[in-house]
Amino acid sequence: MRKDQRKSPRRSVRYAAWLALAPGELRGCALSDISNTGARIDVENSATLPNEFALWLASNGSARRNCRVVWRTPKQVGVRFAGRLASGERAALAPL
Repeated sequence: MRKDQRKSPRRSVRYAAWLALAPGELRGCALSDISNTGARIDVENSATLPNEFALWLASNGSARRNCRVVWRTPKQVGVRFAGRLASGERAALAPL
């Protein structure tokens, strides 16, 4: 078994989120796990996503993170956050 080498422990979640790909263009997605430094995101087609985008954790954009894709599978992406996710923003996540 391969040892997990992440710097921040991830916790499994199932939350609705939105990818802000361009001004006025939001695409729905779901968070599978999240940590202070990144997340695993379920998407319809990872090949259509840019390498960098904003992830909205609340539908009004009040909690969001700028993300850089670090890995892809056809239906998921792993991202690294540009900054830490504050505890108040974690509370704003919308469960599925």
